[in-house]
Amino acid sequence: MIERVLQRIAPNLTDNQKGVCLALVSTAVILCVAIVVRIVSDRIHVFQIVFFRQIVLIALLLPAICRNAKTLRQSKNLVQHAFRVIGAFSGHCLAFLTVSHLPLAEATALSFTNILFVAVLSTVMLGEHVGWSRRLTIAIGFTGVVLVVQPSFDNLTLTYTLTGLAGAFGAAVAAVCIKWISRTEPVLSLMAYQAVFVGLLAFIPTLFVWQWPTMEELLLLLLIGGLASLGQWISMTAFSLGEANIVTNVQYIKIVYSMVLGYLIFSEIPNNLAILGATVILCSGIIPVVRNRMKKQRAQQAASL
Repeated sequence: MIERVLQRIAPNLTDNQKGVCLALVSTAVILCVAIVVRIVSDRIHVFQIVFFRQIVLIALLLPAICRNAKTLRQSKNLVQHAFRVIGAFSGHCLAFLTVSHLPLAEATALSFTNILFVAVLSTVMLGEHVGWSRRLTIAIGFTGVVLVVQPSFDNLTLTYTLTGLAGAFGAAVAAVCIKWISRTEPVLSLMAYQAVFVGLLAFIPTLFVWQWPTMEELLLLLLIGGLASLGQWISMTAFSLGEANIVTNVQYIKIVYSMVLGYLIFSEIPNNLAILGATVILCSGIIPVVRNRMKKQRAQQAASL
């Protein structure tokens, strides 16, 4: 449906251009989730926020889950699903905790360290090769993260910096498990297992921290689930249209979004080092795209000779 709407609005775009446009939108939507979490977390615990997020996602997936229940029960990757669920649950909870206590740009920058963790885990668990050029761009991106976060030894700041890193590691575990499971199972299986079992994991601690939400808070909790589901849907469509390398690197624009929205909504003013760090992070995303384009051009020139 998203693709059809985009085709009506801009029929002359290439698939890569459509993927880029959708990635820009999905990145903004997902950042809005963080903003709403920041607002509602003043009174509602992160476990309860994650629980409501999953309830909305389960409700949206329920018709498809019912239609494919038999197939979903026949999964042969239960161990990988378990690790993915644990990674996703810890990633969501720790990321929400971090964004509730750190400036938006710093929490966003910390989330980018999952790229470093994915590189390491995919090498160890999937046997994938990470070349020197990829290692260099990861190192550049990590340098940008350090410049934005500017970690200190203040107990409170250090605590939430560590939760941000731990959340990024959890997200990386989930991402690597997705790569593993997707070799043999459909996307619905990936989404259904995570939606249901992350919801169950969140339900247990939610019982101990439950706060009855006001009507406004309930609407915000439902909005978090709706935006998260919408952002994921648009992102998946972006990846289905554009080249993965291009779409992935477009998502680095989130650091710019976070600085602008952090200033407009929470009056968070980044210092010069943070702005430099954001520039470095963007460069780490742009470099692979430029490099791949130069490779393609050289290959085309060689083929034409």
